[in-house]
Amino acid sequence: MRQMPVAPVPLQVGEYIVRKYEQSDAVALVTAVTESYEHLRPWMPWIKFEPQSVTQREALIKTWNEAWEDRTEFVMGIFLGDQVVGGTGLHLRGDVNTVEIGYWIHVDYIGKRIATRMSRALTETAFAIWPEIDTVVIVHDEANIASGKVPARLGFEHVFTGQREPEAPGESGVMYRWEKKRAN
Repeated sequence: MRQMPVAPVPLQVGEYIVRKYEQSDAVALVTAVTESYEHLRPWMPWIKFEPQSVTQREALIKTWNEAWEDRTEFVMGIFLGDQVVGGTGLHLRGDVNTVEIGYWIHVDYIGKRIATRMSRALTETAFAIWPEIDTVVIVHDEANIASGKVPARLGFEHVFTGQREPEAPGESGVMYRWEKKRAN
């Protein structure tokens, strides 16, 4: 399992904070996911495990935070005050020199370019704190047009289109991979 030398610190992005989840965030996370269920259902494979109770969410946050402490996975929430307005993360998937960004946004916050702003901040952070990372990756299904706008806005290069088994009801099974290389 890959491990990074340091973990990201909380990021202030305008009025939003991107940080790891704490146990005290469980209720807000349950609320955000429940309110956004129909919006997320077509695209997020994990939504099939919803709704989760606060106790289940606390257990999941504990798992995420253990991976955070091991520096093997960095699952984060996007917060406006105490409210969860989305989720994101830096995921150690794929090649050794890459990190993948994932994201979802609360249904009430769509259209505010939050995913774009957070992905920009996470891309900059990955390159700043991990010298061994030379590529940041964003992957989405072809049918998820909104997700595809994020890497396009950030100047990521579309490098691959391929087939994969659909993992969520709205997916077409055509995967797009976008990459941003470290500036030399």
